Amino acid sequence: ALQRSGAWAEELRAVAKAARSQGAELLLTPELCAPGYQNFGREGFEPEPSAVEAEICKIALEEGLALCVGYAEQRHPGNQDAGFWNTAVLADRTGQLKLRYRKHHLWGNEGNLGLTASDEDLQVVDLDLDGPLGPCRVRASIVICYDVEFPEMVRLLACDPHRVELLLVPTALPYTEPNAASRIVPARAMENRIFIMYCNYPCLQRVDQEFFCGHSCIVGPDGNFVG
Repeated sequence: ALQRSGAWAEELRAVAKAARSQGAELLLTPELCAPGYQNFGREGFEPEPSAVEAEICKIALEEGLALCVGYAEQRHPGNQDAGFWNTAVLADRTGQLKLRYRKHHLWGNEGNLGLTASDEDLQVVDLDLDGPLGPCRVRASIVICYDVEFPEMVRLLACDPHRVELLLVPTALPYTEPNAASRIVPARAMENRIFIMYCNYPCLQRVDQEFFCGHSCIVGPDGNFVG
């Protein structure tokens, strides 16, 4: 989890560098990783979306791995008072922005934090990875946190014409909801025969005085945990 909102890019680069040094080809962050969920609730997020996304793409290119990063996207750049989208972007290892997704289903008090739900169409993209056995291309998409708990969303992505194979899920799951990670995520993977990467914060305090619960995982098409 990133600790300093003003140094989000520096901290993200350090995490990406460490992940790549251990052989990672794809790094997924938690929800609102920039500036950090716990920071956003207190401070908002000043950088304009174009600058944030350009920096994420630059880090992906220079560190040589794909990045899926959650961040607070200003709805009207330069005006925090106009509210934010809860957004995640996917950049490939060449630094190309492949996908931008804005959260559809807000949870709890997120509306009180200035976040707005999106109703944009779902998208799937081809993501090129080196792969353990050689280069491969994966059909990838993003949903955020509470979104994955709606069976219809994931089924739409799994069916024609999308046919997602890898679903990336940045999350900010509180300690009261561990079953979302331990039961719902495996069910979504198994019923749709896809891989799901689900990334949460460790046990840090949220803005509402609750704590995050961890339980980050990777689940295979058989519903078993593989990471």
